[in-house]
Amino acid sequence: MGVCLQPFHRSNDRMNVLITGACGFIGRQLITELEIRGHQLRLLDRVRPEDATVFRGTERAAIPLTTDWPCVQAEITDEVAMLEACDGIDAVVHLAGEPRGLPEIGVATFTSNALGTFVAIDTAHRAGVKRFFCASSINAFGTFFWRLSGEPSPYTSLPLDERFVPVPEDPYSLSKLVNEETCAAYHRAYDITAVAFRFAGVWFAERYNQVRAAGLEPTGAWSDDLYQWVHVEDVARGIRQALEAPQLPGYGVYTLGAADTRCPEPSAELVARFRPDLKCTEPLPGRSALLSIASAQRDFGYDPQRRLGD
Repeated sequence: MGVCLQPFHRSNDRMNVLITGACGFIGRQLITELEIRGHQLRLLDRVRPEDATVFRGTERAAIPLTTDWPCVQAEITDEVAMLEACDGIDAVVHLAGEPRGLPEIGVATFTSNALGTFVAIDTAHRAGVKRFFCASSINAFGTFFWRLSGEPSPYTSLPLDERFVPVPEDPYSLSKLVNEETCAAYHRAYDITAVAFRFAGVWFAERYNQVRAAGLEPTGAWSDDLYQWVHVEDVARGIRQALEAPQLPGYGVYTLGAADTRCPEPSAELVARFRPDLKCTEPLPGRSALLSIASAQRDFGYDPQRRLGD
């Protein structure tokens, strides 16, 4: 495993947290978010911190991770390594996985995401971990990107929320839905708190600053991605809020997105102009998001701070 793991010491108000996929750009932000709060961390990734890469757009860039926290180099499908990494842990935040959804790498994507999550939650349970938080994706809805059939997205109302029955078609989206069902199964079987986060398209700080500086361009057409986005800082804060929440439903799926869209126009105007066939089930004031974050707001106080417009 590449590191000698030292026993953690529990305290009443701070947790021992294992972060998988810690070298990714969400993982890095989460490290900062949690260590400021005094939590004790153990990191796991398939690469060494000094060899770490992160996605910038569609390409990976070599950006080493500098940290003093113990780091485990292991595949998330390595049962022995994962069981050892979970020793003494209060909560697991499972971010590791394959982010690409191309059909030609479908087997690798599904194996990494679905099997990896199963190994992660199974070993966490066997090690006595009571809280498990998993990275899902808005792709689990089945309405975003990679509609392989070519059929239009079947949603009929907005804002889109977790009550929508998922219709995934590609390996990545399917793997994320399977992850959610795995969390649900382990909650039913063992009463473990198991939470899946459906991340919107996560932006790193540089992209956010570039878009803010350039300004929002007028919208010329409807997009089935619902003009969604979210800043990585808000994602990390949302995970931390759920982690620290004194009471959570034993199992839940929560969308973590921004509170606004990428468009300069009011959201109700966009719907009326491009998709008058869609029913609005609640008011859409200003540039409010078309992807609902109400469940996360209700259950653990999620409140994204970053906006693209004033």
